[in-house]
Amino acid sequence: MLGAVANWVVPGLIATSPRPGYVPGPEFNVPLEKVHEWVERAQGLGIASIMCLLHNDQLPLYSRSLPGGLIEFYRSQGFFVAHIPTYDGLTVPFTPEQYEEAWELFRELPKPVLVHCSAGMDRTGRIVRYLLDRLREAPEFGLVRP
Repeated sequence: MLGAVANWVVPGLIATSPRPGYVPGPEFNVPLEKVHEWVERAQGLGIASIMCLLHNDQLPLYSRSLPGGLIEFYRSQGFFVAHIPTYDGLTVPFTPEQYEEAWELFRELPKPVLVHCSAGMDRTGRIVRYLLDRLREAPEFGLVRP
């Protein structure tokens, strides 16, 4: 994880991580230095793009340290960004259309792509599982099922 920045799912193609500054428990404003540390580690791993699944109710965690917001900060740091705002804690967090949107965005984004929600597990895991299923059907990515 990005606390240990990224968990490579497919090395050089797709990684997962918690959001910058994630700590289990109550959510507080994230200090700027934690965001910078996260970004530096992601850049060090060669991450080109970020797919952020945080809903707009979680983005204010960064408003004090990043007045322009987390998504714009990622862009200012040279990342390509896709944002699919999704509420945390839902039994069914994504619609079929959102899964397809994630796939289309993934195909367009420069690789490698880092996918994150808050803890980098539930929403992230669901999207990554969907992407892996689609990757196995897409010969251009070389993960075709035997």
